[in-house]
Amino acid sequence: MKFKLSIIIGMFLFLSAVLAGAEEITENKVTTPKVESSEQTIVYYLHMNRRCMTCEKLESYSQEAIEAGFEEQLKDSSIVYKVLNFEVEGNEHFAKDYKLFSQSVVISHQIDGEETKWKNLDKIWELVHDKKEFIAYVQTELKEFKKSLESK
Repeated sequence: MKFKLSIIIGMFLFLSAVLAGAEEITENKVTTPKVESSEQTIVYYLHMNRRCMTCEKLESYSQEAIEAGFEEQLKDSSIVYKVLNFEVEGNEHFAKDYKLFSQSVVISHQIDGEETKWKNLDKIWELVHDKKEFIAYVQTELKEFKKSLESK
């Protein structure tokens, strides 16, 4: 009887430890809000399978920059922020399309799902150690990108 009870308790503890250590994987499960307009600007944080602390900081700062500076545009879906792994099946084209070799922030303007213009924010690696400068850079680049679309 004690043996069976020990096995049951052991299994319970094992399962508890496994479940406590499990993380929900949400990477690449991007929920895109319903778009009423056929025109939108997508800000991609594109990463690879291997991610260091600096890479995670790039993602965090990018997201903060977009959410803090473009709240209304995010709500109306004229700007969408997406995090994608460009090494997973189906996303490999991002590396070729944007000539990527490492983590990047890319701004893409799309009309009816067709890209009309894009820009790789190539200074993110230089600015990652200065959060304020990084956020200002991303916000300024996105504002200028959007402004350039209006002048056409």
